[in-house]
Amino acid sequence: MNIDFLTMMAYLIVAITVITMIFGVIAYSVYKIREKKRTTKQQTGQNENLLTYDTTKKYLFFEQKEILV
Repeated sequence: MNIDFLTMMAYLIVAITVITMIFGVIAYSVYKIREKKRTTKQQTGQNENLLTYDTTKKYLFFEQKEILV
């Protein structure tokens, strides 16, 4: 039985690509499940320790300053 190196590498690349796609779909579905749980906790009021955003500030991290030229 003669096994060609290029054929073996091609099958390996295809297998790794398929495995990566499968793990990507699994990771996305787990992410969506976690997001759904998080939104239901926020709607019921169980998660009150979230950071609140001050709507009076225009910028989140920096304050606006005038540049003198």
